[in-house]
Amino acid sequence: MGGAHLVKYFSKPEYIVANLTENVLFTMIIGKMLICERSRRIMVYFLNTIQPDFSAKSYSNAREKALYLHYNEFALIFIKVSLGLATLTTILYYIMGFLENWTVSTRNASYELPYRTYPFFEIQDSTTYFCLCAYQIIALPTIVCGYSAPDSFVLSMALHICGQLAVLSCKIEQLLKDHENYNHHIGTIVLRHRQLIKLAEILENNFSMIFLQQTLGTVFLLCLTTYHMFANSVNGASTNVVTFLLYTSCVISTIFAYCYIGECLIKESVRLRDTFYNTDWYNTSPSCGKILSICMIRPEKPLVLTAGKFYPLSLNTFTSIVKTSMAYLSILRNFL
Repeated sequence: MGGAHLVKYFSKPEYIVANLTENVLFTMIIGKMLICERSRRIMVYFLNTIQPDFSAKSYSNAREKALYLHYNEFALIFIKVSLGLATLTTILYYIMGFLENWTVSTRNASYELPYRTYPFFEIQDSTTYFCLCAYQIIALPTIVCGYSAPDSFVLSMALHICGQLAVLSCKIEQLLKDHENYNHHIGTIVLRHRQLIKLAEILENNFSMIFLQQTLGTVFLLCLTTYHMFANSVNGASTNVVTFLLYTSCVISTIFAYCYIGECLIKESVRLRDTFYNTDWYNTSPSCGKILSICMIRPEKPLVLTAGKFYPLSLNTFTSIVKTSMAYLSILRNFL
């Protein structure tokens, strides 16, 4: 119905902007839900694989626990902030749309729904209008959960991998000081490293399209919501400015979190390589030295998360997204 609304008002640029502000987000939500549905077995496998990592027995000392909990706590903070911000933004946006459209309808008997959708028939009385508004309320939990839940899962799992890489670096520093069980320790480290690489590849192979649509969607949504903030501030509509400010914060915080975890994954991969290099590998037997050399070569290619398999996520990517979005905003303001 959002597409029908777009077609109906295609000749009016301000309606197109308002429609895209909502329906780009709705398209992203549907895409995330479909990807999660397709990857549900992989998600279960991932959770079963990492289950032993939640046991205190997996950590040898307080430093290892602290390294893991550092990333775990960030994931928990993101989930709380993401759900809270998404809930508040969704409710305020709906109320804002309802109040604006109801005020207009009392003047000219033209009914416009809070969300820009076209029900394929003309709304001619307030009873029908309220029924359709109530129907749209049902979509609010879907919007909140559909937007935040996939992001929360992917970010939590990526941060879990980062935490385990940090723990592995700590274990390397400790275990490889024990020359009596050197071969056993190297075998344990290599197997654990391979497992973490596999988990990172699972995220990359199954959720890179979520990263891509979040990246592209953010470029457009950041442009559109910022435009609405400027337009409403000029008109003196402070309530609308606050609503779109929350909308913008919700969108930009999500892409920042994605880029941040991408940066963390790269950083921990490089740190693992440096940890191998800083061991006394030059004083070991030739066979052990060869194994350690291989261990140092593998992290030369850091683990990365990419948008669509071609655009690495990092803090530099976040900067590029914001710059691109502001460039589109400049074009949009000149056009309208």
